Amino acid sequence: MHVKKNPCQWAALGCILLALTLLTGLIPHTGAAASESAPTAGLFSWKAATVNKSDGQIFSTMEQVGLHTLYQNFSSKTSRQAHMAAFLEAAMEKGVTVYQLTGDPSWAMDAEGVRLCEAVEEAASYNRRVERKFLALREEDGKAWDTVPRLAGIVFDVEPYTLDAWDEDPGAVMDSFVSGMKHAYALAKENGLEVILCIPWFYDTQGLTKGLRRLIRDCCDSVLVMNYYRGAEIGHIAAEAELAAAHGKGLITAYELQEADGKQIQEANTYYSEGLAAVRENFAALQAAYQGQTVSMALHDYRALEEVLADE
Repeated sequence: MHVKKNPCQWAALGCILLALTLLTGLIPHTGAAASESAPTAGLFSWKAATVNKSDGQIFSTMEQVGLHTLYQNFSSKTSRQAHMAAFLEAAMEKGVTVYQLTGDPSWAMDAEGVRLCEAVEEAASYNRRVERKFLALREEDGKAWDTVPRLAGIVFDVEPYTLDAWDEDPGAVMDSFVSGMKHAYALAKENGLEVILCIPWFYDTQGLTKGLRRLIRDCCDSVLVMNYYRGAEIGHIAAEAELAAAHGKGLITAYELQEADGKQIQEANTYYSEGLAAVRENFAALQAAYQGQTVSMALHDYRALEEVLADE
């Protein structure tokens, strides 16, 4: 998820006023009755074992920061059906919407999208199993319930540009990725699952605007831009914002919080040292720059967020 970027600066009126409204949370939580067009604030969580914990710490952290959408990696190898059902029920009670987080660069090389579709089927299977377990538990304990907990959808973080094949022929890899994603998106729709697709900010700068358009138009419900270059976020998301608006898709800008390592993550890519106040200020400016469009945000990732909070 970490790429080198060239900065550009855009001015945004109203930044200070909007930032002040976000001081107690990245986006005010509007609750379950919120409009579909309302912006969301999400969190990446890659550690599958988080699902097995019953202390609710991840939800407390999210509430503290003002996050209400979780992109969680799951593993049927490490999480029992009961754990998954309890985790999704706890999320539902906290007003947190959960998506399955998954992906691997190699998946882009299959134009039939076999592994992508398997991931969709896995998410659909999770929902079926969680529903069975939840209903069985309610039958046992007699507790009243209104809604069955479930995954809202799937977040694909594939990153084909990290492959050696991308260096040789990015257009061919992009074509294969688009083809596979189209299969996966069709299957997700059949199973009532939303698809959020993670992309870097730079596809349009590499002559891949056609592929970018197809990914946004044909392969997802929302596009999540890994917008990892501090201070350049507004300009770097311009092409994606235009395409998302043109095709009626959701738009999410992601902020990196992991500590710079001088290799995959440079200081300019992360807000680890600047902290959440700087994230809030930048996101407010970005929203002001795209006032006619709903822009949501996400933080990468849960472990890094806890480190940042510990230092504030």
